[in-house]
Amino acid sequence: MIQFLLNNKRINIVILLAYYLAVVLPHEQVGLAISKLFRPLGRANYNLVILIGSLGLLIIVLGFLYRKILAHTDSVMLFVYFGITIGLMSIVNTILFVVNIESVHYLQYAVFAILAFPLIGNYYATLFWSTVAGAIDEAYQYFYLSPDRTDYYDFNDVITNFLGVAFGLLILKTINIYGRNSGRKFLMKSIIYPLLVLIFFFTILLTSNYLSIYPSTDTHNLVKIMPEGFWSTIPKSSEYHVVLPIEGLLILIGLFALYIPIFSKPIK
Repeated sequence: MIQFLLNNKRINIVILLAYYLAVVLPHEQVGLAISKLFRPLGRANYNLVILIGSLGLLIIVLGFLYRKILAHTDSVMLFVYFGITIGLMSIVNTILFVVNIESVHYLQYAVFAILAFPLIGNYYATLFWSTVAGAIDEAYQYFYLSPDRTDYYDFNDVITNFLGVAFGLLILKTINIYGRNSGRKFLMKSIIYPLLVLIFFFTILLTSNYLSIYPSTDTHNLVKIMPEGFWSTIPKSSEYHVVLPIEGLLILIGLFALYIPIFSKPIK
């Protein structure tokens, strides 16, 4: 399928766009339906069911990939990065999740990255643009879908989306899918220049007082209500950390740096 998408860019665009809209637009309806379905179980059992299902799916995927990783010429690097990614997922699940259903972000953006790669043709550029797509998804939820029910732009989910993207790209690396585009010039055009444009755009928004990072009298704030401390509690039985904007950006920069060795150049 990946090879088909590599050879049919227009079809790839249609499939990727349709998938992205299917993930983003019905978010509210899907969330309410899942909540209604699992409400009789109670929060603890609900979290347990989702955890077991997530672990089961992870075991199936890793079982399918295990022999392919062993046979790969860069098997050590792949084992290391799969381990790092799963370890980071475990930390995110423990610290940043309110309920385990948030782990669906891993699956959603792993698939998104797999579909986006044939179109972009470069691993690191796909990591960047898929993360941007995840950030836009969260912005849609925060500013448009439920602005009255959310107190902050959800960097927790942006980080979760990033790890899903990384996992999807590791799958492609494992099965030896190679991109068309590489080299410094392509990375400058596909990442550095757009990143500079994004930085300039947000600088204008911040300096014009149209957007503010922390609570203020402006109508658009990335954080409407500051958390009382490192840990937030909703409800009293659930404790999690809210990643604030500056913290979230620093974490993302660190994550992008962490994955340079595996995604910045082809594995032989």
